[in-house]
Amino acid sequence: MRINELDPSSSPLAALGWQLRERRQQQRLTQDELGSLVNYTGAYVSMIENGKRRPPVEFIRAADRALGAAGALEGLWWMIGHTSFHGGFPEYVGFEARARRIQVWEVGILPGIIQTEEYARALEAGYVERGSVTPEQAAERVGVLLGRQAPLHQADPPELHLVIDESCIRAVVGSPQVMMRQLDWLIALSARPNVVLQIVPFAHGAKRPFTHMTILLTMADGELMGYTETHQRGYVEHEYGTVAGWLGEYHRLQIEALSPADSLVLISKARKDLCNMVPVDTANASWFKSNYSGGGGACVEISTSHAQSHGVVLVRDSKNPEGSYLTLPAASWQAFAAAVGGGAFRVG
Repeated sequence: MRINELDPSSSPLAALGWQLRERRQQQRLTQDELGSLVNYTGAYVSMIENGKRRPPVEFIRAADRALGAAGALEGLWWMIGHTSFHGGFPEYVGFEARARRIQVWEVGILPGIIQTEEYARALEAGYVERGSVTPEQAAERVGVLLGRQAPLHQADPPELHLVIDESCIRAVVGSPQVMMRQLDWLIALSARPNVVLQIVPFAHGAKRPFTHMTILLTMADGELMGYTETHQRGYVEHEYGTVAGWLGEYHRLQIEALSPADSLVLISKARKDLCNMVPVDTANASWFKSNYSGGGGACVEISTSHAQSHGVVLVRDSKNPEGSYLTLPAASWQAFAAAVGGGAFRVG
């Protein structure tokens, strides 16, 4: 079988071979030259590229380094010989790793490409508990997910446009603390120049054009393709008319969604709401009073006992220590304290 006849949709092994060849040619390396870089023969590289042999992970990791793939090849390698993925997904991952623009719509669960590792593991733990996958399959899926994220950390990352339903940031996966750290990552990610993040609020639910996860990829040569999934399998769509229709719907979705700035406000609000869900042991909290008391004796007490473990600071009325208390994000409290120390709230 000639390498140019390899169909990346035929199997995970074929998808890996096709991806290896594409990345090697992009770097203008021959098979012998790549083989020399990874301490294998050019003939061995040829067998991998033609989908004739499953390589050891050491080969893949060396190729990742030599080709600047940042782990993308290892993500594909995890799929070989495993059946915990939708049909069509291995083909999609091969294209995603080389895309120059990735446009994502998701509802319910955050898209895999922006999940933190602990969020992904918590999500897979739920699937294991339901019996949908085995623990081994769950570990494989997390490995693939981390490999998919590798291009985002390259020197020249792809453009990433994300439009996600509000349910994605409201559904608690793992624990409130896991979700808080996940939302922190979304906020940090959105600050990157190659990332655009928008939220479709619950109030706009009737205007959503897509009922399933939908992804649009723009390749380096301008080719446009799409991917979506049902409960049973995934589909890579190449037909231009169909994908162009999806793109039009996606653009309308971006118009209906909140602006990136307003989306960040909503994400920050969702993060603050999570603070009220964090279980804290107030009996063992260490409290200290503020050094200011108003003329009426009004004073508050602060506990930072859970700042490291839970990411929250507790605030209560010193005159009513058994009463209710406020739960604030530790970062917000630190910013407030710094502002007070800098004189931002002095009067007169």
